[in-house]
Amino acid sequence: MKNLFRWQLIVVMLFLIIPVLSQQSESQLNEPVEVVYTLENDRLQAGISPMGLTSLGDLKDPYGADIVSDVPMAGVSIAFRTGDQEWSTAGQEIMHIESATNETVKLLSHRDDLPFTMAQTYTAGRNYIDIDIEIENKSDAPLRIGDLALGLPWSGPSGSDPARIFEHGFTKHHFISGDGSYVFFTRASGVPPFIIVLPKKGTRLEYFDSAGGEYRVYMHSEVSGNEVPSGTWRMEHTGFDLGGDGPGSLSYGFRIRSADSYEQLRQILYEEGMFDVRVVPGMSLPSDLKAKFSLHTRNNINSITAEFPEQTTLKYLGERLPGHHVYEVGFGRLGENMLTINHDNGRQTHLEFFSTEPVETLIRKRSDFIVNHQQHRDPDKWYDGLYSVYDWNNSVLRGPDDTDGYDGWWGYVLAADDPALGKAPFVAAKNVYYPDRDEIASVEYYLENFVWDGLQRTDEDDPYPYGIYGVPNWKVARDVELRAEIESPRNLDKMKVWRSYDYPHVFMLYYHMYEIAKMYPEKVNYLDADGYLERAYQTARAYFTYPYEILPYYETYQWGFYNELVLEDLIRDLEEEGRQKEADWLRAEWEKKVRYFVYDDPYPYRSEYPFDRTAFETTYALARYGSLNDIEPGENFWFNKSTEHWHSYDEVRREDSREFMDRQHYAGLAVRGWLLPKYFLYGSDFGRSSDTHCLSYMARMGGWSILDYGINFADMPYDWLQLGYASYLSSFSLMNTGTPGSDYGFWSPGEQNDGALGWAFMESKHGRAWIRKQVDRGAWFYCGEADLGMCAVFRMAQTVLTDDPLFGWIALGGELHEVSNGFLIKPKDGTRHRFSLATEDSRFMVELNRDGFLKDSDIFVSRNLKNMTFYLENRSGDSHQTVMRFFTLPGQKLSVMLDGVQVNTRRTGERELEARLDISDNAHQVVVELLD
Repeated sequence: MKNLFRWQLIVVMLFLIIPVLSQQSESQLNEPVEVVYTLENDRLQAGISPMGLTSLGDLKDPYGADIVSDVPMAGVSIAFRTGDQEWSTAGQEIMHIESATNETVKLLSHRDDLPFTMAQTYTAGRNYIDIDIEIENKSDAPLRIGDLALGLPWSGPSGSDPARIFEHGFTKHHFISGDGSYVFFTRASGVPPFIIVLPKKGTRLEYFDSAGGEYRVYMHSEVSGNEVPSGTWRMEHTGFDLGGDGPGSLSYGFRIRSADSYEQLRQILYEEGMFDVRVVPGMSLPSDLKAKFSLHTRNNINSITAEFPEQTTLKYLGERLPGHHVYEVGFGRLGENMLTINHDNGRQTHLEFFSTEPVETLIRKRSDFIVNHQQHRDPDKWYDGLYSVYDWNNSVLRGPDDTDGYDGWWGYVLAADDPALGKAPFVAAKNVYYPDRDEIASVEYYLENFVWDGLQRTDEDDPYPYGIYGVPNWKVARDVELRAEIESPRNLDKMKVWRSYDYPHVFMLYYHMYEIAKMYPEKVNYLDADGYLERAYQTARAYFTYPYEILPYYETYQWGFYNELVLEDLIRDLEEEGRQKEADWLRAEWEKKVRYFVYDDPYPYRSEYPFDRTAFETTYALARYGSLNDIEPGENFWFNKSTEHWHSYDEVRREDSREFMDRQHYAGLAVRGWLLPKYFLYGSDFGRSSDTHCLSYMARMGGWSILDYGINFADMPYDWLQLGYASYLSSFSLMNTGTPGSDYGFWSPGEQNDGALGWAFMESKHGRAWIRKQVDRGAWFYCGEADLGMCAVFRMAQTVLTDDPLFGWIALGGELHEVSNGFLIKPKDGTRHRFSLATEDSRFMVELNRDGFLKDSDIFVSRNLKNMTFYLENRSGDSHQTVMRFFTLPGQKLSVMLDGVQVNTRRTGERELEARLDISDNAHQVVVELLD
């Protein structure tokens, strides 16, 4: 590492002598002298040239990674004018090295034609490097500073080499919010150290952009911010006057530090006069819940003001831990809500929340909207039955005959792959818990008219029965001549049923339709339960068979695919239906993936792309399965066509899966908003940065793993519960819903758009989304892939009781009241079918395969956490059996009473039990006791 940054003095101009320098032309003077100095302290090493930081790394970094890319970091850009003149700009090219010592390097502007001088000083302290900027008006006229920005380009994860991506690539996290702003960088693998850049006291950040591909943070943004033609921004674009009635100079500064953990990052925020913020249950907050937030700070908090004070309740709850100021807030106005922390007599930091309708309302509205506004019904069209993409900017359902530019290969956005195929599985999953005959009929219409013998080959087709046709849609994929118009000729001889990603959407859909047909047989007409189960199994079998056979690029055993974790439920139900042979076949394929991910790849965090957050739902599901189940070692489990060798395993241990579980989580945190208290970042997912694309489907799909880990596996659950539940709630802010009083939606008002959903979030004031559309800050105006995240609602939805070190006893996703002998919790999580308890000493989860906890009724939990009482509501109104499943500490025993009568329990795993309840009345009392 030291060799990389060792003292350098590269003299590329032999005439660096004062007399000669004075004779050079102006053009020569404007060329930066390529001299590099190095500053070093106990942790950091930095190379400094006239263009800024040419290298920056941590001496304790085991990989010796340099966070600086090919473009130097910390370059300053400025927009200025005197009087009524046009704006002029200058950048780091005006700087030269004025002086250098072992501790300090000073840069100074060298252009006599500028109305100001600028100095930039780099100083190495004990564990930090400071960057101080001073600008002085050297003219007699007032000088207006319109822009002042610091460039922070960084070395992101790039290329196809996993070691380069995960050892030397960094992801950027930022909180641009006034005086409490900061930016930090984490390695893509999640392995520390991390680098954080903090504005010093008196320096505030109000804006960012990535103009020209270089990420910049702004102290002033009057010019650049107002040049963006559209879009809203939540802070003022300011300028600064030098001279005249104002000061003749200004000074700003930044401090760079290194951290060995997220906890140390939080401590640095505290030490450096920022805010370490924690929020429960999240910053996308349903209107029927309140949030608590903690401000860990040395700052003197003068007040906290609400953007809409008459519609906001805010209460100070005191300090449960020293220096942690806890507040409770509730919002009566739907949409964006900002809280401004006024501190230290004039400084301000902003927290951004989003208030949604209650989660149960959102789930119901989304399903209703898909069925009634997003399904094409025209028997004369090849796409009859298709659920397509809704455009809320124009209040129109797009489709193959109204493409809005999504033609050729891009036609997949409207009729195939993740944007279109994720909608029906969500509607089906919703109807498992809230059955609606018309919605079920809509899904069956889709299956009968669009999927079977269209999107999917039938059981009688040869070859590839049950194969799924891929992009751009099944009509083109079935026709070689149409394919040839948009594809290269190299695979035209192959049937286009190789895209692995399409299969889980379809077998998930069939599986949920099996559940519906099993539970509510009178509500289905197309197939019965056996028919749906058969199609689910055969589609899952095709998933493991065809893509890898036809086009081995689709590495089924080596990539993570969303929704494939449904296989575990499918395997269980195949066994319960007496189809052991089929269950064994699928289990063997699933266990191939477990072995590969745990043992064969040091960087198994990829999906279709070498660096792809899509994988993190599967990586956790595989780790979880391997931690709970014994898997056989052995020879030649599967043949890898890419490497041409057999995968064999001398030993397969649960503890190895458990270790992998932790490792994959920290890689997942590298692409998730944590320590970032804005609703579109807190719990959100993103790629190498969040600038134009955050809050995608993986906010919730990957968030499931974080929440489940916190409830069931983490030794200290509290951080994971906070982040996991925030992830669950986060993407609900993408929904456009509301009441008559809010004109039915924050993003696109009007009753016709009540229930529409945004694809992802544009954090920049305005930018080009990867869907080839210009988008203003906020939710993208197409739904697209977002319904994949909605599918994960039913894995995540639950109310969680915990004793948080900062907030005390809280119910995430519920309303909590403490009583003398225990706790009363009213679940408001959206489905009311799962309840969890998670403290350091107690872990317990109960879930219902149908029905739910009685609406507006309390769950009682005793003070010793051993007894639980609740009322179960009969949602179908008939006589049936409900399966209650439990996940406990290893070997835990329990007792279940239904209306005062003992119910048998059956152990299904080391930590799993189940009880079957005979339901006939509208409501039944259930009592659960944990036994010693």
